[in-house]
Amino acid sequence: MKSLIISADEIKKGLEGYKPEEAEKFHSESAKIADKKLMQAIKESHYDQVILMCGGPASGKTEYLSEYLNESGQIVVDGILPTIEGAKIKIRNIIESGKKVSVHIVLPNDIKSAFTAFLHRDRKFSDEHFYKKHSTSRQTALYIAENYNDIEIMLFHSKYEEGNLYFTELVFNDKILMIEFLKENQLTEDEIIKLVTT
Repeated sequence: MKSLIISADEIKKGLEGYKPEEAEKFHSESAKIADKKLMQAIKESHYDQVILMCGGPASGKTEYLSEYLNESGQIVVDGILPTIEGAKIKIRNIIESGKKVSVHIVLPNDIKSAFTAFLHRDRKFSDEHFYKKHSTSRQTALYIAENYNDIEIMLFHSKYEEGNLYFTELVFNDKILMIEFLKENQLTEDEIIKLVTT
């Protein structure tokens, strides 16, 4: 069964005056519309599960979604989960609607390769957008892992090889090991800048 995909990037394309090279100007508006669409979907749709994607720009979330989730018969929110507060609101609303929520985290195996892909996308954002969102989405992922025992979390590494993108699921024997991994893979904006520019 087809999934219901909610994507702020796709919503942008329908906004008046949108141009890919000015994508950042339209991000706030498209994100608000995506949030409204999610609220409508969890109230009105027959789907019983919601997947929240999590990860920085150009991590490969949309490609992962297309490969694995398009036909999974769920609501899928193709987004970054850039703030803990925003994630808490989404999760609370989904749970209150009676639907199940899971989080799929995509982390690039090599953040420098992800940055190169980010620079070559049609949708243009500032470099600062990349640094900040890769840092804050990791904070959100860790917060969810530490504070929601009943939420299924799946974690994937994405890797660019010869122009193709591959995904490897990271499997942990218990939640504590996943949390430790997420702690070890936190990055500040300054650390990301150093990784992508050296």
